[in-house]
Amino acid sequence: MSELDPRIRAYFGADEHPLASWRLLHAVDQAWVSRIAMAGSDDPGVLSYDDLRELGGDARRRRLRAYEDWYKAWPYVRTAQVRAVEDHLAHLPEPQPEEDDDLLDVPVITGPPGTGKTTLLKRAAVRALCTAAWDRRLDGSARRQSDELVRPDWRPVIFHSADGNPHVKTFFAHLCDELSVPATKDPQVAFQKAALRHGVQYVFIDEVQMINFDGQYGMYLHNALKALQNMNLRVVLAGHNVRHLLVDRKTVAQNATQTQSIARWAFQDLERYGHDTKAEISEWRALLRGLEAHVRLAGHERGETVFSEQFEEHLWVSTLGYVNALAALVTGACLAAIRTPGQRITAEIIDAVRLNERVARGRHRRLEGWRAQRFRWATDAAPAP
Repeated sequence: MSELDPRIRAYFGADEHPLASWRLLHAVDQAWVSRIAMAGSDDPGVLSYDDLRELGGDARRRRLRAYEDWYKAWPYVRTAQVRAVEDHLAHLPEPQPEEDDDLLDVPVITGPPGTGKTTLLKRAAVRALCTAAWDRRLDGSARRQSDELVRPDWRPVIFHSADGNPHVKTFFAHLCDELSVPATKDPQVAFQKAALRHGVQYVFIDEVQMINFDGQYGMYLHNALKALQNMNLRVVLAGHNVRHLLVDRKTVAQNATQTQSIARWAFQDLERYGHDTKAEISEWRALLRGLEAHVRLAGHERGETVFSEQFEEHLWVSTLGYVNALAALVTGACLAAIRTPGQRITAEIIDAVRLNERVARGRHRRLEGWRAQRFRWATDAAPAP
């Protein structure tokens, strides 16, 4: 790679030599960053109606596949609530596992399902990885050469998505897998040794709501997270409604363990986008502007305010402000519009896109109320009587 793709370059911030920093990353990490930062295909551009008509069957199919790849990877839009979480993460001190002695606070990104936590967490992990590479370059070649005798495979960031209700051994075995090291009979010890050997600084854990923090296993897992902190690793968690998982436990020991663990948990909440106040509407429109810049349809001019003005209220009533539902809706609408002669997004196309049960329930009634101008812009998102 003679130069970095701009989508990757953006994660290196003010790094003056991002390509040199990039080359310090392990091939596995480079591939992972590329998947996150360059999700989807290259920009397919817009073909005129005449050009579209002249395409043969194979060319038309290739074109459709390129559009599908493009629309499946909607841009990452930094609205105010997203920036607030990013700013919190950016202002935390960098972890130095072999130098610091104090436990590091644990940021916890939480909120209802469908509010974009995983997307944010992955990009925060990519940014941490690129920043770690930048720092490694600044450390100088002499120190790196000495360090490489100890850490032949430098892996500063681990991203793990929890599944099921893991035992502590399973949890640490999964972390070992992320580093491609054997878990041995004691996965926790194996990981601790591997983390030092590979220079791990950050552990990002997604879907923590899958972990049952109740009972004896819950106590063990709190201790496991505390063990990562004791190694002076920066642990970042994300999961649905994590606050609700942290209720009083059955025994004094379990409550004591949980209290010690969460005393350092710093909650960062993501919410669905509201539509009551001017500030909320402005945020919603900013999100839609970021998405409509991605539209590549012959029936819409580049920069046309197709989402942020023409369908702004329509999209909110349809999705109730949940960003994942919005992504599904606009993706489906664009892919449906591609297959129409007019190549334009219409209200009929938007209404035909199916959504998850949470927002689909009552959707028809909400839209009817909104079209009859009976919709009350309130937190319960219900039509006025």
